[in-house]
Amino acid sequence: MKITDHEMKELIRLVEAKLGRPLAAPVDFSLLSLEIEKTLNETISISTIKRLVGYVNDEHMPSITTLNLLSRYVGFDNWSSLQLHLDDATSGALNEDLIQSSGLAVDDEIEMEWLPDRYCHVRYAGSNRFEVLAVSGSKHLQVGDTFETLVMCLDQPVMATNHKHGEEERPVYIIGRRHGLSALRKINKGQPS
Repeated sequence: MKITDHEMKELIRLVEAKLGRPLAAPVDFSLLSLEIEKTLNETISISTIKRLVGYVNDEHMPSITTLNLLSRYVGFDNWSSLQLHLDDATSGALNEDLIQSSGLAVDDEIEMEWLPDRYCHVRYAGSNRFEVLAVSGSKHLQVGDTFETLVMCLDQPVMATNHKHGEEERPVYIIGRRHGLSALRKINKGQPS
């Protein structure tokens, strides 16, 4: 049975979304195990969950039973139906909840949120450039940082290029790398250019 890295990441993302929290600590693994038992009346061991999310180093591939169970937990009939869904979802247009820099006026402001509990408020400075006005929960962004991006889309990560962080310049910083943006709001402030 062939399982791609993309498929595993998407399965974990879907499980975390349904659970409502990232699978990052033993308490999260226990909660998932209890939720699966409660909703599906089936069991999954905490050690299996730890291996699945890479909390413990193990090259062991998950069994089809585990993949089927987690697929059912997130609303699919089985692992095969989830794989078919992922195949269909790997290409195509972005969802409608997006903001393109070409449609912004200078001084328009954007608020973004991503897991776990990250928030960033930016101002559009023109020429695809944004300045960070407020931030919380992030070690890699601070007020005054600037970056460039062409598009921000709900449920997708933001590729922030030419990121200036204090005196440091980073070619690319990815905002919401694992799960994408969980919230995206535009605040009109500027005048069309």
